[in-house]
Amino acid sequence: MKTFSKLTGLLLLGLAPLLAPAASFEGRFNVRLQDDDGTRAVSCAMKAEHLRAEIPSDNGAKIVSLVDFGRKEISAILPGQPLYAVMSLDDAVAKLGDVRKGQGALQKTTETAVVLGYACVKYVAKSKEGVTEIWTAAALGSPLAGSAFQSLAHTPAERELLAQGGFPLRVIGRTPDGTAHFRMEVVSMEKQPLPDSFFAPPAGYQKIDVGILLRGGLNLFGGR
Repeated sequence: MKTFSKLTGLLLLGLAPLLAPAASFEGRFNVRLQDDDGTRAVSCAMKAEHLRAEIPSDNGAKIVSLVDFGRKEISAILPGQPLYAVMSLDDAVAKLGDVRKGQGALQKTTETAVVLGYACVKYVAKSKEGVTEIWTAAALGSPLAGSAFQSLAHTPAERELLAQGGFPLRVIGRTPDGTAHFRMEVVSMEKQPLPDSFFAPPAGYQKIDVGILLRGGLNLFGGR
């Protein structure tokens, strides 16, 4: 369940608003991740079909992940080295689908809350290992509208979330007794224009085989 919650939080948060350009978010936002290992602050930025996330690693360095939803690619810039690697977004989505096997279907609830001034609706996914709560704000656009994620929509609630929009501002993973073991929450947002270069590897950086990173145990999403 912890893996599902973390992947849900990081992947769902990172999908740029593709359905309603007028409501899409361009700017910076900061995320607080809390789990059994402690608390981490993740700095993010979005523009159109692009996401940038700066995620602290175990040694204090930051892993920069760049997601290009148009090309369906995720690039990871290695800390302290002029190198980057690229993996397919479709592969990441497939892994999320594998993790979801055995998890309960996503269900919409009647619960609402205000997060950062935005009205949010609570969705839940239940399993024998606990519950994952996803609080989404429709006013910020649809982070889940990308065609790569259509195959993950199995219930009316999931299809509604894809079609009508919902930016996840809060994700909580709970054990069967209700104890929260993982929490992801957007703690600040600032709309501002950003240059395209902010969402691409720096000039002069060398592209390497993503297999080298995976064999070295590096998580493109900055997990511990």
